Amino acid sequence: MATILFPTDFSPTANNAFQYALNLARVIGADLRIVTVKTHLKEYLNLQQNEFDQKIKELQDIALGNNLTEVKMTSSLEVGDLILTILDIIRKEQIDYVVMGTNGENSFGKKFFGSQTIALINNSPVPVLAVPHGVDFVESRKFAYATMWNTNEESAIRQMLSFSERHHSKLDIVHVEKKTLSIDEIMKKREWEVEFPEANFEVIKNDDVDSALIDYCENHQIDVLGLMYRELNPFQRLFSESHSKRLLTEAQFAILVLKSK
Repeated sequence: MATILFPTDFSPTANNAFQYALNLARVIGADLRIVTVKTHLKEYLNLQQNEFDQKIKELQDIALGNNLTEVKMTSSLEVGDLILTILDIIRKEQIDYVVMGTNGENSFGKKFFGSQTIALINNSPVPVLAVPHGVDFVESRKFAYATMWNTNEESAIRQMLSFSERHHSKLDIVHVEKKTLSIDEIMKKREWEVEFPEANFEVIKNDDVDSALIDYCENHQIDVLGLMYRELNPFQRLFSESHSKRLLTEAQFAILVLKSK
C-alpha cells in the first residue's frame, strides 16, 4: 500500500491541494498521511489539541462531501524545522509521494512557494507533486513530461507512462530547444520513439523554456507536467530555482518532480 504525505496549514490553498491528494490516493490506492509543522515551540504550544482536532475534522468533512471517505487518513502535529521534519517522516514512514499546495498569497504558500519548495524538491528522496491554488483534480487527466534527452530520464518517463495509462491518456514528451537538436539528441529522440511508442513526442523551438512549457500545457489542456530533478552545482542551481519558481507562479496545472532511480 502506497502512502502520500500531505503537509498542511489548513489554508484555502492547502485545502484545495488536500482534495487533489484525496483523489490521487483513491486512484492509486494509497493512504494519506497528514502533517502540520510548527517551526517555533511557542506556535506549537499556542495551538491547542482540540483546535488541531477540529481542523482535522474539517478535512474529514471535505472527504465526506467529496465521497472520499474510503481513503485511510492519519495525522499529527509536529514542531521543528519544516523541511527536516518532512524529510524525517518520509524516511521513517516509507512515504511514496508528497503532495503540497503552492501559492504565494498566504502564510503556507510563502513558506512553500519560495526557497522551502525548492529545498524540499532538492532533498526529497520521493516524487513531489506541487498543486497551485485553483488547480483541481479531474478524472480524465492529461500528462506531459519535459525532457532533456538524458538516458537517466527513462525511469521518470516510465513512471509518467504508468500514470497516463492509468487514466487512459497518452503521454506527451516535450522538449524545448533554443537552437537545433544535436545529433545525439536526434538519435535519443528516435530511440525513445521506438522504445515508447505509446507516447507522443513534441519538439518546440523557443528561447524561453518556461513560457514554452506553460503555453504548451495550456494549449493542450495538460493537467500534470512531469519534470526530473537534476543534481546541479551551486551556480547552476541559482538559475534552476528561478526557473522552478516561475513555473509554480504561472502554471495552471500540477507539477510532478520525479527522481531518477
